[in-house]
Amino acid sequence: MNTSLKQLRVRQVDERTRPWRQFQEQAPPRGGWIRAIRQALGMRTNQLAARLGITRQAVVDLERREAKGSVTLSALRKAANAMECDLLYAVVPRRPVKDILRSRARAVAVKRLERIAHSMHLEEQTVPSEEYDQQVEDLTAELMRNFPRELWSEGVA
Repeated sequence: MNTSLKQLRVRQVDERTRPWRQFQEQAPPRGGWIRAIRQALGMRTNQLAARLGITRQAVVDLERREAKGSVTLSALRKAANAMECDLLYAVVPRRPVKDILRSRARAVAVKRLERIAHSMHLEEQTVPSEEYDQQVEDLTAELMRNFPRELWSEGVA
């Protein structure tokens, strides 16, 4: 995939996930969303069970699994629908994708340059710190332009 297409993809993901980042700090209700909404609606467990076509105990188990974080998306979607709600699902980067890429590219650049710097040090050809910092920035910029597949390979950084 060409570089401009990759950069476009980064911008698009950042744009689409920006509104979701505001919700990252919002913790779910203590007993989970299903329970909180069911109770806010004044709906008893057995009433939700009837709407879902399952037992009262199955609803209790569903609410418990949600609170533990082990519920399936399918089960959440069905419960939400039974309470006239929608399930909104998103994987939201903690910070803009461009920032994540820059951070990773910088770590890779430092790792690569440290190997070279170590060899040069052994040969008593140490580079001044200002020049080393500029090399890190230059390599980071190059990695950001090219998005090499190795950027996420284990052991690279």
